[in-house]
Amino acid sequence: MVLNTIISVLDVLFGLLGLILIVRIVLHLFRVSSQNPVMRVLTLITDPVVDLAYKILGIPEHRRYDLSTFGALAMALIVVWMGRTLIVWVLQLALYVPAWFRNPLGNIGTMLIFILRLAFELYSLALLARILFEWIRVPYSSRVMRFLWDITEPLLAPIRSVLPSFGGLDFSPLIAFFLLNFAQRLVFMMLGWIF
Repeated sequence: MVLNTIISVLDVLFGLLGLILIVRIVLHLFRVSSQNPVMRVLTLITDPVVDLAYKILGIPEHRRYDLSTFGALAMALIVVWMGRTLIVWVLQLALYVPAWFRNPLGNIGTMLIFILRLAFELYSLALLARILFEWIRVPYSSRVMRFLWDITEPLLAPIRSVLPSFGGLDFSPLIAFFLLNFAQRLVFMMLGWIF
């Protein structure tokens, strides 16, 4: 099918772009000179991706220098990974829609399971993105960071209020992932009984 081919091609393209970003991060960590020919090519390829990541996250020009080179490259890698994931999910949804319209009542269970699975995965992705962006110090002034904060804080705040402090370490995201996984298994087990 055409959509499966498109998904495969996108996987390859996003995978190559992610690999190039990872190679640049590794070379940067090994302090390879920016005048090195390999580093120049990698910089030429990845700088537009980093600029696009800044624009997607809504980080203003004057705040872009707050991130280190490692932070900027890691941020771009996370944006590429998130973009790939969202595009593939949309295309997979497009694969299911024709079958749902042909027989809506017969496919209501698979439709509900797919949508709920997508919702759990999107929320987990948002939680992971928030953790990673906080780790590389993406500023809260970024519109994406504010959005991630707004949708994940209602889950993290109650967990954080119950957990004791562990020397400044915040284990609430770990507990949140555990609770999300547990809730997902419980919901799908109940849906398995129904459908």
